[in-house]
Amino acid sequence: MAIKGHSSGQRTSRWEVLLNNLKPNLPDMPHLTDDFKTLEALLPQARALQTQREDLRSQASVLSKNHDKVLKEGDHVRARMVSALKGKFGFTDAALGKYGIKPSAGRRRKPPQPATDTQEPPPVAAPHGTAPAAPAKGGEVAVRFIPS
Repeated sequence: MAIKGHSSGQRTSRWEVLLNNLKPNLPDMPHLTDDFKTLEALLPQARALQTQREDLRSQASVLSKNHDKVLKEGDHVRARMVSALKGKFGFTDAALGKYGIKPSAGRRRKPPQPATDTQEPPPVAAPHGTAPAAPAKGGEVAVRFIPS
């Protein structure tokens, strides 16, 4: 069964299968001798380069993690320095721009909203001898008269 795939490992495996299976029959096919020798020389080179690439990928992963740590620490140090400069000059001083810090625009207050009555009026007492009935379907309250 043929090996499928386009990864470098799968491709070099296909080369190796071809070379191993062709080697005993090579004297019967002299027209493939030059290509056989070329592919036979390329196989160890490809494997060595693949190993080197995996090593570099591993190193890149470690370097990336170290780089992220350094950047995080640098951001913390910068934040402390920015806080100190804002404490010295004030949050809105234009001198902060010299250090790459955007001065705060200041606090804007919302204009006061006009007061609106959201309270419901107090319930009106029913006259003596009446009791409120259950709400009608329309949401209205009906008053029933109860004789005393």
